[in-house]
Amino acid sequence: MWGRIYRSPEGEARMRALYECELKGLGLACERTIVKTRFGSAHVVSAGPPGAPPLVLVHGLFVPAPYAIELFRPLAAGWRIYAPDVAGQTGLSSPARPATRGNGYGRWLSDVLDGLGIERAAMLGVSFGAAIVLDLAACSPGRIERAALVTPAGIVRGMAPKLFVRLLLPWTLYRFFPAASRRLMRRLWDRKVGYDGRFFNLFDAVMRDVKLFVVPPGPFSREDLSRFTSPALVMLAKDDALIPVESALRRATEVIPNLSGTVVFDGPHIPGKEAMILINDKIMDFLGNSGRKRTAEVVRFRKGRA
Repeated sequence: MWGRIYRSPEGEARMRALYECELKGLGLACERTIVKTRFGSAHVVSAGPPGAPPLVLVHGLFVPAPYAIELFRPLAAGWRIYAPDVAGQTGLSSPARPATRGNGYGRWLSDVLDGLGIERAAMLGVSFGAAIVLDLAACSPGRIERAALVTPAGIVRGMAPKLFVRLLLPWTLYRFFPAASRRLMRRLWDRKVGYDGRFFNLFDAVMRDVKLFVVPPGPFSREDLSRFTSPALVMLAKDDALIPVESALRRATEVIPNLSGTVVFDGPHIPGKEAMILINDKIMDFLGNSGRKRTAEVVRFRKGRA
């Protein structure tokens, strides 16, 4: 297994240990489910009230389910979050990677929904995960009730050549010169990202132990998404080094038929805690009142106890 994703079995063991530590540290009542897909087994972490509306959370590149739930944990008060580990990445799903072309990732996500017994649900995709949601929108649009896309890949073409020196070269050299990590992180992360260093530990393990080059599906055309008529929200980072915000805004209006709104938040590709407050609040508004009342009640209850 490790030969496909990790540089060594020791690297896989380190990543698994971080995964389990993060899952335990969430402090949420999480359930773990294994479902079958055409690309092998998929590991899904679910959190939130079992009777709440379902929300499928598809994580970004090499940021597996527990870390994604941490970023969007306010939503777990009002929705039942289902967070699958993306196939071929650093979670606990099959190491087999779906094909980028031919809606491989979209079909994988459709299989995950089948395994969970979910016919149709709201979707929240982050970065690479947003491109997977768009891939599902291209091949099985009826399965998406509405889609929130945060710093989405799949809308514009990949990084500009100038970013090779700014990002890809430092990534390559990281294992040999880890002191350069903070300069690299500042291009991707909010300096106030917080999260008690856990995300830095994940970042460090990924850079040292994981084979990095994975291409997301897309970019998608208007024709690709012509049958996707559900509401969609696109949220972009003002200082994103990976996704040029102006191009992404323009393309989103061109290719997403029912674009309900766009939001540009301050900061880089991986937002910090302050930006996440805004992001979660906007997503709650977009998803509707079905889970927002429950979320507000929990927040008031916690404040009262404090």
